[in-house]
Amino acid sequence: MADAPLHVRARVRHEPDRSYAVLVEGPEGEVLVGATRWTGEVRAVAREDAARVFGVPVERIAGEHLQVLVPRPPYGEEGQWVRVVPAGESTDPQDRLEVGTAGQASWFGPEAAWLVVLPGSGAGMHPSEHLDFEPVVGPD
Repeated sequence: MADAPLHVRARVRHEPDRSYAVLVEGPEGEVLVGATRWTGEVRAVAREDAARVFGVPVERIAGEHLQVLVPRPPYGEEGQWVRVVPAGESTDPQDRLEVGTAGQASWFGPEAAWLVVLPGSGAGMHPSEHLDFEPVVGPD
């Protein structure tokens, strides 16, 4: 069974600079294995660095056997107003349309993102790095 997939648990710690520290439960307890500024990279960091911690090839850390817990960030409140900001190099035209738009945010844990209701455009999932949590929102 040396080639059987490993079951790995990891969690994310939200850092004060709004980056994400990735911690993996290793043989000797929880270990900080890496960090990233993008939620889209959290699973890759956990997978690659868990393989290093366990001393196995990355292929042994199969996607369905990697559990990553992303708790609600310490910043942001349910229902608070946020503004969508550009982050990264998105090619989705919808992303460009939403930049600058203010909406109300609620944490959606299963997706590890904020569900933001944007007036006139509906709702969308946005990772923390795509949101300004201290926007100046006027009556419009």
